[in-house]
Amino acid sequence: MLKNFMRTRTLFLAIGFFSAAIISFLTDPDGGLSTLLGGIGLLQVVIAIALAHFSRKKLFDYPGTDMEQLVNTARHDPIGAGLVFVGICIVFVGLLLAFAPRAHAADLPAGFFKYGNVLKQEQQRYWPDHPDLSYLAALVEQESCDFLKSKKCWNPSARLQSQREEGAGMGQITRAYRKDGSTRFDSLTAMRAQYEQALGDLTWHNVYQRPDLQLRAMVLMSRDAARPFSNSPQLAQLAFGDAAYNGGISGVQRERRACKMSKMCDPDQWFGNVELHCLKSRQALYGRRNACDINREHVRNVMLVRAGKYRQFFKNQVSS
Repeated sequence: MLKNFMRTRTLFLAIGFFSAAIISFLTDPDGGLSTLLGGIGLLQVVIAIALAHFSRKKLFDYPGTDMEQLVNTARHDPIGAGLVFVGICIVFVGLLLAFAPRAHAADLPAGFFKYGNVLKQEQQRYWPDHPDLSYLAALVEQESCDFLKSKKCWNPSARLQSQREEGAGMGQITRAYRKDGSTRFDSLTAMRAQYEQALGDLTWHNVYQRPDLQLRAMVLMSRDAARPFSNSPQLAQLAFGDAAYNGGISGVQRERRACKMSKMCDPDQWFGNVELHCLKSRQALYGRRNACDINREHVRNVMLVRAGKYRQFFKNQVSS
């Protein structure tokens, strides 16, 4: 066992893995969250490969199909050994494809399998030209999931409530109050007034019982948040829209202007450009996190951290 571990290729892979993990952690803008989630995703890939490898060895338990034996046989009969090797590779790829979706599916919240198709239907109806449904799925996760196994994750009953604010459901439809108890803003009432036909049945009395209308409201709010940035490249438009969904359109526009006034900053690009020019409050709100931290983390989590697993799932759906 120790002899196998000390082989050059094993040491190379181990050193490379730990070096990459350390560099990723030290440069992680989310304080280690992106590194952790990326590591979990990588671990699932490794598990899928390992399962395929051991299954292949059990299926081809003939002495002559051992890789070392094949290399030795190839010296005398390269064509025969090559054909056997190709056959083994085909079987291995088939096994890998069989195990990979299962490893990937384990990374998806349980509620997604219940409401993912509802989200897809609402997106196709109200935002049919959306370039990538996975970003909307990632937005649901960002808004409702403390962690993937949380009871609130992809749950229409998810509720964030304090003395002065309430966020409802999978899209965290929000209303907030002033110190005197009067309403400071109410996104549900505003959306009902704007989209009476589509959202007229959604009220604060039934919001937690209508997952379809929750997701419809989220799709419409996301669409409206992204449309002012339609002249930007597609990915940047979605990033601007996500920042606006979380912190308001006017704030994003002010930050774009600040970017334009700075050297070497492209106001039509979010990552590495506008995201570096936050004008929101730096006062701590939750622990050490301020409005700037929360808004930037929101965009990175949705666009870079969470969307990937949903994209692969929808891709598998199309291919199957």
